[in-house]
Amino acid sequence: MTSWGGNRQYAQVKKVQESVPYFQTTEGGFCSNFNLLFSAYLTATRNSSILYIHDFPNSVGDSFPMLQSILRENSSIKYLKEVPANSQALDPKQIVVNPYIGGMNAQTLKRLARDLFFYNSDTQEKIMTRIRSAGLERTPFDVGVHIRSGDMITTGKMQAISIQSYVDALRSFSRRLGKGNLSIFVMTDNMQMYTELVKASPQTWNFTTLQNPSSYTSKGHDQNTFKALSPKDRMEHFYQFLTELHILQNTPNLVVTYSSNIGRFLYLTSRFQHTADSILSLDVPQWSLF
Repeated sequence: MTSWGGNRQYAQVKKVQESVPYFQTTEGGFCSNFNLLFSAYLTATRNSSILYIHDFPNSVGDSFPMLQSILRENSSIKYLKEVPANSQALDPKQIVVNPYIGGMNAQTLKRLARDLFFYNSDTQEKIMTRIRSAGLERTPFDVGVHIRSGDMITTGKMQAISIQSYVDALRSFSRRLGKGNLSIFVMTDNMQMYTELVKASPQTWNFTTLQNPSSYTSKGHDQNTFKALSPKDRMEHFYQFLTELHILQNTPNLVVTYSSNIGRFLYLTSRFQHTADSILSLDVPQWSLF
């Protein structure tokens, strides 16, 4: 997790001469890349070895170091400005087959993930600036909801989840917390579904989102549409995305989908030690990293 503290420290970019195995960021989203990174990091840590990272190009930009730009310096990680000759990128298909993950209990995995995912001070300030601009710096939310649609559905990576399923999950939190006036933050890439959720919910529930209606948010995230945005717009979406993650990481109850990299990421990096009562997945019932 974690986005709460830390000094502004950037890892020195290393130009390594000898050939090395290294982690290469993909064109997938941030949480997809982080989950892969975390698995590779666990292996490197277990083997007491340095994890080399070449983190561009990626979906945010061809020359933007997505990981190095936001994460606090970590002595177990070295970033490559250039890939040494004859070096081999770690195969993502092999990264996901990690024998160490199954042998670790959830609390250990979460501790290691929070150690790795720690923003540098520059990123923290960008996030807090967005939170202050939205007037949310002193707004505690009872429940956070992540709604993903778009290409996650059309590619068959996750099931379509009905609005009623989200309403039912929120009702269960309302009963458990004994609160009829829930304060709910919604992280979504689909403003149409957000509007439908608000309409289908009791008027005593208070909803907040950072998204705005646009061509990008009209039908949900599509990676090709995102990549077609201007570099400036992609960067703005990226830091808003991190801000939304930060809010959900600091919300005590969550409604997610474990088939989504975001749902899996939030389980790992939340400030709270979630139980089955405080985090509800609307599709895959059991958490796994992949």
